[in-house]
Amino acid sequence: MFVHKRLSRILSLLFALISISILLPACKSFDSTKASRASASISQNPSKPVEMKLVLGYAEEIPSKDNLVVQELNKLANADIQIEWTPMVSYNDKFKVLMSSNNLPDVLLVPDVKNTTFVDGANAGMFWELKDYLQEFPELKEIKPVLLLNASVEGKLYILPRERALKRKMVIYRSDWARKAGLNAPDTLDGIYAMAKTFAQGDFDQNGQIDTIGFALGTVNNEIDCIDALVVAFGGFNRWGLQDGKIIPSFMTEKYFETLKWLRKMYEEKLISPDFTITKTTQIVPDIVDAERTGLWLGYKLPGLSDPVLVAKQKEDPGITRKDVYEYAFLKGPDGVERIAAETGIAGGFAFPKQSVRDEARLRELLGVFNVIQSLQGQILINNGVPDVHFKLVDNKFAKTVDPTVFNREVSPIGQLGTSGAKSYIIADDDISIRLDMDRNTYDINNMIFDVTAALASASFSTNSATLHDIISNAQFRFIMGDIDEESWKQAIENWKNAGGSSAIEEFTAAYFR
Repeated sequence: MFVHKRLSRILSLLFALISISILLPACKSFDSTKASRASASISQNPSKPVEMKLVLGYAEEIPSKDNLVVQELNKLANADIQIEWTPMVSYNDKFKVLMSSNNLPDVLLVPDVKNTTFVDGANAGMFWELKDYLQEFPELKEIKPVLLLNASVEGKLYILPRERALKRKMVIYRSDWARKAGLNAPDTLDGIYAMAKTFAQGDFDQNGQIDTIGFALGTVNNEIDCIDALVVAFGGFNRWGLQDGKIIPSFMTEKYFETLKWLRKMYEEKLISPDFTITKTTQIVPDIVDAERTGLWLGYKLPGLSDPVLVAKQKEDPGITRKDVYEYAFLKGPDGVERIAAETGIAGGFAFPKQSVRDEARLRELLGVFNVIQSLQGQILINNGVPDVHFKLVDNKFAKTVDPTVFNREVSPIGQLGTSGAKSYIIADDDISIRLDMDRNTYDINNMIFDVTAALASASFSTNSATLHDIISNAQFRFIMGDIDEESWKQAIENWKNAGGSSAIEEFTAAYFR
């Protein structure tokens, strides 16, 4: 398979940076002296806290106004961080409202650097360009170059990227149900199908009814979440790839269509919920898994230690651990070798609107706060919490939560402020959490399938992205549900091309070979 030299250079750089981060020592200690120095360095007037307003999403419960982690972060960074909380499931809608308002916060969380509204705003000069300023801050200037590259808009950096693992999407399942059925880990597409069918035809929740959803699908931004993981497991692209000398979207390939036919078959056999098109990914665990309506889904994280199903099992048998109820698997490709739909390494980032950040002095104040957040002490605080309150140190390298419920309420939401999580302790509440962290950092770079457009730009795609997205997502849903046939699917692709898709292909291809 031909791989262009530009992509090879990017992957080589990425692999080198990953290797370095893996080799970094895991042992950390909370150094109050370093914290004090970092705090004092962010402002010329340390007696006056830096006010910073922003909006973040919450998944389960709104953090209180007197959140201890925020209080400690304010002390550490000499700041006055004021967070407006909005449901995570509707943050994209909130983002659109903010972008169209005349009242932008000091810091704006951008969910996707390729979001059309954001790209248009950036190109119109709404946000500060950050690249040169980062060099003034010892922590921020250490952000990995590949993250800055993937966070750029037409070569310019307007956000502080939020780093995420490259290997995240996984199959999650009820391990107790699987053991009862004699099933192996669903690390292949055949394995998923077999488990979905077994679960759907059984009464594993013991409610006397055959009503289990075999395979729960969730949606995000009006498309099936994690579908790229399935396409890649079929041997296809991760969203965009190189074929016959052109950069094309995966849905134009045969492998993508095979994935749709596979899902359609499962839908016809009632292995997939009939309302999957309106089920948000964030609803799967609280509304479906915790009600024991399914035991198989795609996601990014395991149910936590306070999960009601796990807690109920532990009341019956205190010896039960999380791995006895839940497990995970990373998908393999057609050759039986792990084949992962790699992330870009970022989950959006923080932009600084010129409307609310009027001058360089104010920008530097805010970047100073993020410089402290990016530090070792800052990262431990927002990801692990306050020592002995939210976590205890195990073997001087792992963090064990004191109370999972309190941790989920007070610490987890604040972790969204992080621009890099590599410096904090691994949350090691049990064996499976340590194993998952190790698995996520163990892979063959050649089996990580990247979206080749991650660092590329297309004006046509940005301008028409909402329309282009809707054409394909609607056709995707309708084909799986049996509302349209193959010819109608092909017509949807033609409609996509005519709505600006063909120009996007040309522009991405030109940028790739430039």
